[in-house]
Amino acid sequence: MKTFRLRRDAKSHKRKVEGDENTGLLIDPRGGETIFGPYAASWIEHRLVRGRPLTPATAQGYRRLLARNIKATFAKTSLRKMTPERVREWHSTLVADAGADQPAKSYRLLRAILNTALADDLISRNPCRIAGDGTEHAPERPILDTATVLDLADTIDSRLRAFVLLAGFGGLRPGELFGLERQDIDPLRGTVHVRRETHEIAHVRNPDGSIAKKYGRTITEPKSQAGKRNVALPRVVMDELRAHVDAFAAPGLSGVIFTRSTGRYLRRRDLSEAWKTACETLGLEGVHPHDLRHHAATTMARIPGVTTRELMARIGHSSPRAALIYQHATEERDRAVADHLDTVIASTERSPRGQVVNLPRDIRAMESTPTD
Repeated sequence: MKTFRLRRDAKSHKRKVEGDENTGLLIDPRGGETIFGPYAASWIEHRLVRGRPLTPATAQGYRRLLARNIKATFAKTSLRKMTPERVREWHSTLVADAGADQPAKSYRLLRAILNTALADDLISRNPCRIAGDGTEHAPERPILDTATVLDLADTIDSRLRAFVLLAGFGGLRPGELFGLERQDIDPLRGTVHVRRETHEIAHVRNPDGSIAKKYGRTITEPKSQAGKRNVALPRVVMDELRAHVDAFAAPGLSGVIFTRSTGRYLRRRDLSEAWKTACETLGLEGVHPHDLRHHAATTMARIPGVTTRELMARIGHSSPRAALIYQHATEERDRAVADHLDTVIASTERSPRGQVVNLPRDIRAMESTPTD
């Protein structure tokens, strides 16, 4: 109950409240008493992205972020008590204690949940107001050269040789590779059809939210329509894939391509163990399976005249921003630029009158190459 010393002040306040009610600006104070923990759990359960529910893997990742970094501070806090000051204190502590990417990922999740609370008229403003702190500044991944990709294919367990080649030259994601079936291979056209992804989920849940089993494999469509694509493979990779299908794939049109020795579908743990062994054999450190996809995309981005749209279509990206990651300058290209400058400097020293010097053919070709 708010009191006023003068009647005119009370009437002025009444008129303001009535005006806010008419324009929808007044927030029901009872909504702010909603507890963050249950609200966040419900948010994950019912979240839609482009009209579709979260994939099981994404939902699992959000639950882990909540449990690891957010619930300890805010699980029992009412939404109205989640002030900008408390959010800043939580974030600064997380930056000091967690890894490089955890604060940014957790902050983005908290901000998204509270944006929904704002849309639900449970709060009047989002307390997440730290400029730029939802951006990750992860170090750039190593760029594998083609020789290393081929060495990995030769060294890894024979059941994963085709996996390395498909990822390293086709640019398929691990989840897409785990989901490939016999019917997705078109040897006549030399293509693979990407139509699904597989996810390994801890604590598979029933529709009511209860846990059905501790582990499960789920199959979903790609996250976006861009993920559904046909990928043309180099002939040598298609030859290896055909040999792999004959030797290791499960039977039937829907038989999975990559299997364990038991004939059941391959698990990520199997890939991790085989990958670790191959890297140790080759003396590689800090290299991960996803770097194979990075190699495929970067190699394509180096092709003269390739467009961003072509790169997006091949690697299954729906935004140019994602595809442009791979169109950065490479060491080889930078070396060519330096060599060109050496030629210019040398020609200037030897030609006092500024005569035109014929550049090497590869340098002229580089100058005429269009850039995206």
